[in-house]
Amino acid sequence: MKEKVLIVSTGGMDKSGGPSVLMEIVRGLSREYEFDIVTSTEKEEYFDAEFKLYGGQIFRCPKVRTRFGLLNRVAELLRPFRLYFFTKSLIRSQGGYKVIHCNNDFDMAGCTAGAKTAGVPVRICHTHKTWAPDSQFGVLTRVYRKLCRRTILRCATALVGCSPVANASLYGENAKTRVIWNAYDNSRFFWRCGDENAAPLSIAQVGNLTENKNQLFSLDVLKKLLDSRPDATVTFVGGDPAGYKALMQKKITVLGLENAVSFLPPDTDIPALFSKCSMLLFPSRAEGFGIVLIEAQAMGLRCYASNAVPRETNVGGVQYLALSDGPDLWAEAVLSAAGQPKVPYDCSKFSVESFLNAIREIYG
Repeated sequence: MKEKVLIVSTGGMDKSGGPSVLMEIVRGLSREYEFDIVTSTEKEEYFDAEFKLYGGQIFRCPKVRTRFGLLNRVAELLRPFRLYFFTKSLIRSQGGYKVIHCNNDFDMAGCTAGAKTAGVPVRICHTHKTWAPDSQFGVLTRVYRKLCRRTILRCATALVGCSPVANASLYGENAKTRVIWNAYDNSRFFWRCGDENAAPLSIAQVGNLTENKNQLFSLDVLKKLLDSRPDATVTFVGGDPAGYKALMQKKITVLGLENAVSFLPPDTDIPALFSKCSMLLFPSRAEGFGIVLIEAQAMGLRCYASNAVPRETNVGGVQYLALSDGPDLWAEAVLSAAGQPKVPYDCSKFSVESFLNAIREIYG
C-alpha cells in the first residue's frame, strides 16, 4: 500500500516555477506515494487535470478577496490561523497521511502546525523564492513574519529550499536547513545538433509577466540593442496574472518595438523555442533559484541574469549584471557575445533523477 502525501501548493497549479516543481514530484513518485494537494485558488488551473490523472484529490482553501484593501490585508495576516484549522480538519477527515509537504511561503506556519496537531509525522517546509529582509517592512508585517517563522521552526521536521539564499531569507540564518536544487526536465531540455545555427540576436524571456520578472527592463534593453542591431528580437513567454502585460504593450508602442517583440502563452513548447534562440534575459528583482536558466543552458543559450539571482544557477553560460547598471550595460554585454556559436553546458547536477532522490530521502 502506498503512503499518503499531502502537498500544499505555492498558490494554485498554474504553469509557473513552483507548481512545475511539484508536478515533477508527482510524476516521478506517483508509483511510490499517493498524492493529494491543497491549493489557494477556486478555479481550475493548468496542472489540475494532469494532477487528477495520478489519482489525487484537489482540496481548495481560496484566499479571501474583497473590494476593500484593508479587509484583504487583515485576511492575509490571519490566513495562517485559517490554514491551521483547515489543514487539521482535512487531515483528520481524510486520514492516513505520513507526509505533509508545504510550499506556501510564510503560510506554511498554519499548515505545519495543523499537521502536527493532527499527528502527521513528517512535516516539510519547502521555499521556492528569496524574500526581502524583514527590515524593509512595517511593524505589522515584521511581527507577522516573526510569529510565522517561529511556528515553522517549532512545527516542521525538515526545512528545505531551492538555494542557500532562499533558505536563509525564510527560515533565518541560523536554522538547520537543506538545499534541494530545483530540477529541469533533461528528457526535454538537451543539446540538439543544428541548434548552434539559431539567429544571433534571437532572445527569449520565460516567466509570468510580473513586476518581479521585470519584463519592462528587458524592453529597455531591446531598445538599446536595436540602435545598433535591427535584427534583435525578444520573445516573452508567460501568463499575465496581474495585468502587467498592459504596461508592457504601452511601452512597446512608446518605444516603437512592435516589430521586434512577440508574446507566447505559458503552454508554449519551450524547448522548441529555445532551439531557435541564442540568448535568454532574466532581469528578476528577486529569485529563489530560476530553473529556466538551467533549462536554457542545457540547450546552449547564453544567459544574462540580474545579480538578485543565485549564483548556483550558473553552469558556465550565465553572466550576472546589476539592474542598477542600466539597459545600456546589459545591451553591451549581449552584443559582445552576438554571433558566437551556441555550445552545450553540463546541467546534470540539476537532473530530475537527482531531485527525486533527494525528495525520497526527506519523505523517509
